[in-house]
Amino acid sequence: MADLHAFPASRTPSLKDRWLRFQDTRLVASWWGTSWRNLHSPTLFTWGRALQSNPKHWPDSALVEKDAIDAIVAWRTQLSRTSDLVVRRDLGAGERKSGKKQETVSVRDMASRALTPEEDARALCRWLRCVAHKGRFLELGTSLGVMSAHVAATGWEVDTWEGCPQTLAWAQKGWDALGCSSGIHAQCGDFMELVGGVGKEEVWDVAYLDGFHEEEATLHLADALAPHVCEVLVIDDIAWSQGMHRAWRELQSRPEWRVSCSWRGRGFLLKAPHMRRQHVRLA
Repeated sequence: MADLHAFPASRTPSLKDRWLRFQDTRLVASWWGTSWRNLHSPTLFTWGRALQSNPKHWPDSALVEKDAIDAIVAWRTQLSRTSDLVVRRDLGAGERKSGKKQETVSVRDMASRALTPEEDARALCRWLRCVAHKGRFLELGTSLGVMSAHVAATGWEVDTWEGCPQTLAWAQKGWDALGCSSGIHAQCGDFMELVGGVGKEEVWDVAYLDGFHEEEATLHLADALAPHVCEVLVIDDIAWSQGMHRAWRELQSRPEWRVSCSWRGRGFLLKAPHMRRQHVRLA
């Protein structure tokens, strides 16, 4: 079994590496990217419409029930005001940065640092409805469970993995309050151990990797997941570090992923056997 904490430190990046990473950061990508209006592929055109901000362009098939979204937003607000403490166990890159395997943090601090921006979470769920009306979604990095709840609200079945037991307990509490627990199956543990235990016939339509922000670990997990992903593998925080961006660029060259697309600091890898090889950076 690979030791995720034994991967070597990233090498010194070149100016070109830094520039390419800069273009994929969440705030800058909207200036450098391609407008959805200029996408020739029908698939990417529809996805681009779903991901952009103006509701008048959203595909009808992408809309999610408003009451469910409002309830999740209210829960998110509650988390951002909760001062209860959590002993946070970090199995990912945060441990290497802080030198700590665990630290005590408040729920509101976790919510401010770790949750996907609300606008992005809604956009990703609109996109998911364009991939398929229903399907199976695997999330690596549950955090406080807000993204899982958003995905469950679309009607998709959710499997989610989290490395910290106390964090997962808070997520479960929220799902119970929202009434979406039946659509979410959560496991707690090391991602490499969990992915190693996936059966050969186990598949997900979409997998979302948002929990171990290191270059070699990301490559290892992405390669391990590839046989189990039918449609799309999403890599979050591709510009989080120079190493993460190198991993993203390396994954784009893998033969199993014919199409790659980046949007707001996330990378989308598509199997898409019917499409020509291409990369698009969405505005």
